[in-house]
Amino acid sequence: MSSLVIEKRSKKAPTAAFSVRQMLAGLELDTATDSVLRYLDFFTAFIPVKALRILHVIPRFELFEGLQKPGSAPKSPLGMNKAVYEEVAQRILMHPLYKQTRVLSDLREGNPLEQLLAESEAIQADLLVIGQRTDPHEHSTLAANLLRKTKANVLLVPEGAKAGISHILVPIDFSRYSVSALEKALAIRHALKQPVKITCLNVFELPNLNIYLVEKMEDVRQLIRQDRMAAMQDFLHQYAATEEIEIALVERETESVSARMASFAQETKADLIVAGARGHSKVERLLLGSVSENLLRVNGQIPVLITHTL
Repeated sequence: MSSLVIEKRSKKAPTAAFSVRQMLAGLELDTATDSVLRYLDFFTAFIPVKALRILHVIPRFELFEGLQKPGSAPKSPLGMNKAVYEEVAQRILMHPLYKQTRVLSDLREGNPLEQLLAESEAIQADLLVIGQRTDPHEHSTLAANLLRKTKANVLLVPEGAKAGISHILVPIDFSRYSVSALEKALAIRHALKQPVKITCLNVFELPNLNIYLVEKMEDVRQLIRQDRMAAMQDFLHQYAATEEIEIALVERETESVSARMASFAQETKADLIVAGARGHSKVERLLLGSVSENLLRVNGQIPVLITHTL
């Protein structure tokens, strides 16, 4: 069950448009690559991106020649993979994104996570972009590890994702991380300069009172709804008083919070989820794993932008 209330307010102070200083995209030349490139075509056409670096990482392995010779050294096969670099370059040239922003491409050997993190730190990337195949397990693991270790925002683009934004879903738990996510969603809407619906979603759970109040559970449900609705209205009044935003209150029921977010996003045809990630302390990383990381695992259809709050 869910309830929607449209909050309409008069415009007073416009929100600054979303922009990216340094974007880093990791490509694997798999079935999700074209989806990522199409999404970047759309993204760079509407959102200012100062520079885009595309990185492809080849898993490192070693070849040994003359094993019987003392002191023989391992040889890298990187020279064998010039064709890979040329394929990356050719794929980029087939897309308009290289005309819309400054694009650099690079080929590396090693561990994808380590190389992405190293490059992100070197260029001080503010947005990391990776693809996700239809079977999301491996890529969601990479994305989750990136979330734990990077301070940049992370955009995960599933295979076959729509290259466009008309409805943004923002999960809200009333924390400062929710504020960051809402600010990014509003900034994206202002950058696109076209109608974009934003829905703020709160997933609530009924307390386990069946033993004591079996006949009163509907009253408890309504009490929680009223409380969350008042909290959401106060939240939006404080952080988005001049914006038109929809409010959605959804009961968790039998799903996890992250699974309920993903299913609601699909039900309402959202085409971007913007969620806040917690910080880098041990406690915050544990809290992050309970929602944001799980969202990447259970969602395999809708692009997800995870925002970090420094």
